[in-house]
Amino acid sequence: MSYRFSVITPTAEHWLLLEQAADRSCFFTQQWATYLKRMGVRPFVVEVRQDDNIIGHFVGSRRWLGLRIVSAPSMGTGTYAQGLCLQQSVPQEERITIYKELTHWLLHTHKADYIQICDWRLCTDSAEWIDDWHNSLLDTAGIHYQPRYTFHLDMRPTEEELWANLHYKSCKYAINKARKEGLRVQMITRAEDIEAFVHQHHSHILDVLRRHNSSGLPCQREKNMLALCRSLFPDYVLMLQVVGPDDNGQEISMSSGIFTLCNGVCSYFTGGSYQQYMHHCPNELMVWEAIRMMHDRDATDFIFGGVGHYKKKFGSRYAFVPVMVFSRYRFLQDLRITLKSYYQKFTKLLRH
Repeated sequence: MSYRFSVITPTAEHWLLLEQAADRSCFFTQQWATYLKRMGVRPFVVEVRQDDNIIGHFVGSRRWLGLRIVSAPSMGTGTYAQGLCLQQSVPQEERITIYKELTHWLLHTHKADYIQICDWRLCTDSAEWIDDWHNSLLDTAGIHYQPRYTFHLDMRPTEEELWANLHYKSCKYAINKARKEGLRVQMITRAEDIEAFVHQHHSHILDVLRRHNSSGLPCQREKNMLALCRSLFPDYVLMLQVVGPDDNGQEISMSSGIFTLCNGVCSYFTGGSYQQYMHHCPNELMVWEAIRMMHDRDATDFIFGGVGHYKKKFGSRYAFVPVMVFSRYRFLQDLRITLKSYYQKFTKLLRH
């Protein structure tokens, strides 16, 4: 093999290398590892060398569930951007070669029985939905994968251009309406306010789930959201809530969201709102203000997460991210295919 791998317990020196990497995001930081530990997940870091030089790391998690399972992103965290974190940008072909050699090593040395990787660097955008999306490079490499769908907004245009690209008049109208009705966006800037914010945010999400109780949408536990915000605060997390007067003139928190940002990549982690205040349009105002704030912080990519069709109105495009699967046992891949088929049916319902 042209690359050498070793499982490491990251030191301060390793974290510094990861912070300086071309592929870095908040999901490759010591703060993210702290969050995983608070969730009871074991971080899993592999050093990647070529010609005795450290060229990067693989970051994910490892669990023992009767089988040794290596996962990136870590199970249940909702991120599209983990896996390889390389010091220098490389072509996708080389990235895939490293994955092939790495996963062969993990399986051959019995460090893993099942590996699942979702790499944002291998995604493609499209203005239209593609039912039968394929990655030709992965096909050529013989790597088994399935697509994961989300929405992506290119943040490189100016703020004026981003506003002009809002797809639906209803989006601009909703934002202006919210402002006229006195709604405003608050950002959490003090650590002592995080717990109260997360409690309110969780309440917003539960109200959303009650409205969609037939769709089986999952919900992060409140303690996990609290662990996320505390671990990533203040450098890598943005906590926003929209407040404004209700019909009786009393100020109320109507919606809220958690966003992450590092190295130009912003992720919409979770969001929710109370149904009774939807006519005030708090969600459109919150997302737009998040876009503006992230743009001011030099964001280049905004990953919306999920497949809710309403996200299109912010000028986003469909993004197709390959979920690569490697296994010692064929039946695990077959099981993954079966579960994925049910998921695709579910996401199709959401899009319509």
